[in-house]
Amino acid sequence: MQYFGLLIVVLAWFVLVGIIYILKLLRVKVPVRVYYGVFIMLRDEELVKNVIAPLGDLLRKIPGWLIIVLTVGLFATSMFVIVPIPLVIMNINVWGLPSMLYLMARNLVLMIVAMMHRLSPIETVERGFTPLAPLIPGVTISLYTFIYVIVAIGLGVLLHELAHGAVSSRFGVRIKSGGAFALLFLAFGGFVEIDEEELRKRSLLVRLAVYSSGVFMNIILAYIAIALVELVLLSPQLTQDLLGTTIIYVANSTDAAFKTGYVITAVNGHPVASVYSLISTLSSINSGNVTLTLYDPTNNALLYETLSANNLTMALLGYSALYISPWNIVVESRSFYNLMFWIYTLNLTLALLNAFPAYPLDGGQFLDSLLSKVIPEQTLRSRVMIVISVVLWSLIGLTLYYTLMTGLYRLI
Repeated sequence: MQYFGLLIVVLAWFVLVGIIYILKLLRVKVPVRVYYGVFIMLRDEELVKNVIAPLGDLLRKIPGWLIIVLTVGLFATSMFVIVPIPLVIMNINVWGLPSMLYLMARNLVLMIVAMMHRLSPIETVERGFTPLAPLIPGVTISLYTFIYVIVAIGLGVLLHELAHGAVSSRFGVRIKSGGAFALLFLAFGGFVEIDEEELRKRSLLVRLAVYSSGVFMNIILAYIAIALVELVLLSPQLTQDLLGTTIIYVANSTDAAFKTGYVITAVNGHPVASVYSLISTLSSINSGNVTLTLYDPTNNALLYETLSANNLTMALLGYSALYISPWNIVVESRSFYNLMFWIYTLNLTLALLNAFPAYPLDGGQFLDSLLSKVIPEQTLRSRVMIVISVVLWSLIGLTLYYTLMTGLYRLI
């Protein structure tokens, strides 16, 4: 059943491809090309002309100073202080994550402390170390989860680049070329090539706005993912259809309360969005009984079961599965939530990473523009930026090394 959603996505893709072919046979102008039925490319000139330029025209209705304040202000905050995105989608009551610059500096200090005091990796994490690990299918994430990852990161990268192009167009900076592609609705991507020579002639604030716009878009996408989950939770019917946790394994098949495929939609009347909200809700119940609302999708029926909550223990299995003892069941977040979770998580990651003040990231270009007012000579400024970039990338490298060598990637 878990691959049913993937099948629907693939079928929808071929329906879209069929429509494109029909339109071309009818000699309707379609600004895309289809390759082998599985790859769609939006041509460079068509992307700039039909997508980026109209977006730039739309942004001209917004005062330039407001665009600069919003994009540059949010970017600078994300670079030096905190990425202001709430972690409510993981049921954590925190309004944002510290900037990547802060996290990597803190990790360096904690790694030194860990070596000096011979702390275990878990003790280092408890003191505030933030592990980093690449998303490797079959190693750090499952192959099934990787489907969500490539959809979410492709969408984030595509809209990130479109935002750069739209803001550039808004301020009259020429765009040399651009491109976008999609593969079976599972992989997306794009690029926008801005005329750097022309951009360098613009004011500092315009340059900063252009460099900041991609991160601004990633933060907006993360908020949209949160908002969609919260909106679904407002409707009991949509919560039942899209959210909750599906029981994927039952150790004791004689327990009539649980059957594979049932969905836990609420605990004591409180809606359950995912394994994270289930953990939060069950953790707040120390003893006694709990009433679970179970949805049986086979019979389209709601069931109510009262069970003991004494001695409950829970263990996350990856990103979206949870083992609950002594009920001896494994539950998993549903597809809609998983997609929103990864759109949120990877756009937050893109915002964190791109605000990092190192070449070739947007943060590096942003810092380089700021330094141009202090170090006007480009060669010297480039050397300074290279040194800064090497130092900062080394911090990320050390964090990755420590995470992988100590096995902390298993906690991510």
